[in-house]
Amino acid sequence: MTKTIKLSELGPGEWAWHNGVGYRRNESSEGGTWYIKYRAPVPGQYESGVAPPTHQIKERLPNCRNRSQAEGVLMARKAAIFEGTYRPRRKATPTTLADFIPTFLDAKRHLRTANKYRQQLIQHLAPFFGKKPIESISSRDCLAYYNARLDTDAAVATVNGEMACLKSLFSEAQRVGISQTNPAKGIKLKNPNNVRDRILSQDETARLFDAAARTADFMRPLFHVLFHTGMRLGEALSLRWADVQFEHNCIVVRDSKSGEGRRIPLRDVLGDELVAWKPHARGSQWVFPGRYDTSKPHNNVRKGWARLCAAAGVESLRPHDLRHNFTSQLQAAGVSDSIIMSITGHKTHVMLHRYSHSNDQMRMEAMKALPSMAPKAGSENVIKIRS
Repeated sequence: MTKTIKLSELGPGEWAWHNGVGYRRNESSEGGTWYIKYRAPVPGQYESGVAPPTHQIKERLPNCRNRSQAEGVLMARKAAIFEGTYRPRRKATPTTLADFIPTFLDAKRHLRTANKYRQQLIQHLAPFFGKKPIESISSRDCLAYYNARLDTDAAVATVNGEMACLKSLFSEAQRVGISQTNPAKGIKLKNPNNVRDRILSQDETARLFDAAARTADFMRPLFHVLFHTGMRLGEALSLRWADVQFEHNCIVVRDSKSGEGRRIPLRDVLGDELVAWKPHARGSQWVFPGRYDTSKPHNNVRKGWARLCAAAGVESLRPHDLRHNFTSQLQAAGVSDSIIMSITGHKTHVMLHRYSHSNDQMRMEAMKALPSMAPKAGSENVIKIRS
């Protein structure tokens, strides 16, 4: 082409060439890729003094960011051809998403979400994208995956988590130079609307304590830990006896979701339960050791929790709901937000309020605190304004 076209004027998928340097606009996102064209000798054996035939080569330059860099590569290729040092570049095998999974998981191995990423990739993302080269995956493909997963019985929050994993994978692919764009970015995700307001009534609380008192296994002390500290289930199961400081009346949380530790006051009733439970820990360093291997913490409470709730006659209650209940009780008692956040480990007031709820009894008590009736007209409580 004889006229230079501004790159900003190119439409999706359009090309612009000038003096052997080309640019192709991406179809699904901003930006594009630089290319160069040049003639190089055809590989083969030729007689001395005979000029080998040439053919045109179009080379993609994924790491070039502007025209100047592409022109520099083109000049280097032509100089090598002139000097006789040019070697044909082997066509690289495209990296598929399945090929890149081990590299991605290795880069994320120290994150708390590493195991979750592995599960999402193996069960859902790899079967859908696995054999497709990463560079050929577009935003349309990511949106098709998202809509296909939403058409199943999967929860919105679950599918959103898979999209977060996919976005993180493409970010890592960009970092190592395999992909130029992140097609998972910019896809509008559906609001999961999964805020729960499940807190215990006084009757449910009493029945749960009665059922826990009749339980002989680890669910009794675990229920007390969750109820009296508001800890996350993972934090409770990761507790070591060294973290329970009876002499200082506190529990130290080291493995927190936020990555920061905190100290939780140890109530007397919880301290008594833990002291009674310690002989049953079989000498393990973990407060709740594994059933068959005491060198590891317990990792599955689903059946035990179901038995406890069934014995108490309490329905639709998850272990994490006790964290909501604990936060709501502190706020109902008038504890300041800053103190509550230091105990529960919430980082923002938005998340704190997400965990704070009120039940019908709390709302009724608030209504009873209002005056019983409005003052009558003409009473001495009415202030007259001088005209």
